[in-house]
Amino acid sequence: MVELEFQDHYVLAVLALLWLLCFCRTILDSCGSCLQLANGCIEANVCFSKSCVECYQSSRFGEFLRQVVVIFCFMQPAMYCGIYLYNKSRPLPPASSVVLHNVQLNISGLVYRHGNASHALQAQVRHWNLVEIDFLLLVMLFAVLVCVSSVLWMHCINMRDFTEQTTWDTQMPESVMLYEVAYYVELWAMNFAFVAAASSERSLLEVHYAAMALSAMLVFSVSQAKHETELSVVQHTFSLLVMLCFFCVLVPLWFEMVQTACFAALAMAVTHACVLFVLASFHSIARGSLLASHVLLVRIACSVCACAAHIAVYATGRNEHC
Repeated sequence: MVELEFQDHYVLAVLALLWLLCFCRTILDSCGSCLQLANGCIEANVCFSKSCVECYQSSRFGEFLRQVVVIFCFMQPAMYCGIYLYNKSRPLPPASSVVLHNVQLNISGLVYRHGNASHALQAQVRHWNLVEIDFLLLVMLFAVLVCVSSVLWMHCINMRDFTEQTTWDTQMPESVMLYEVAYYVELWAMNFAFVAAASSERSLLEVHYAAMALSAMLVFSVSQAKHETELSVVQHTFSLLVMLCFFCVLVPLWFEMVQTACFAALAMAVTHACVLFVLASFHSIARGSLLASHVLLVRIACSVCACAAHIAVYATGRNEHC
């Protein structure tokens, strides 16, 4: 069995990446704004006074909440590293891993049937190997991409590419394309992390192709959000076929690949299905008519839910629930 574990020097690499991103003015402004808004409410007396309630009911609380979400997304890799170091210091740390396999058959002895003759097909396993992958390795890439995409969409907001009146359509500035590409890669990382975490004891190729197929279908649905509402019959039919392919991939994945004997795997599968349904359905009905703020709200909410599910499973130990 091959074991792929998260090593201590990976923590230094992640922290070095966050240190470089901290020089981004977007993150520094978010931290400063969050502290200023929190300090305003603290100075107004937090003990449920009238002034504090007015502070929460004002637009300042909405801005404070947005900055908290930005910091939460940005600190995803650091949170995982913190949990990793904390669990490592415990006498009996909770284990989190996924076991995937690769089996090759020896087909040199196969004899195919000719005519009406009946015979039993026999095959032997020529090569097999098991790979136990640390759960943190699966989710760390997704965490880093959530961090990067949060920096990019905050940069677009600061550059006034996104405003309160901006419509999510084909007239969006070209600078938004960088965020779109980063978000598409984030969707692939999310699908791979969810599929691998929920489909332990399956083939590595099965996990890879399932994640790629789900990502392709999801990227198609997400990209349709910018297009106009008036579509021809052919375009509607094509979109319907794509969504049908989406469910044709998801249903076998749910019934065949999910590790049903593991509660953590079932929880991850349910969360994954809900996130996919919300993202696909919301972007399919957008059709260039919704505001950019609404699109970002749904995307960020789904990313936060996915991150929270991964953190909960990793903090409590995936193997403890299997």
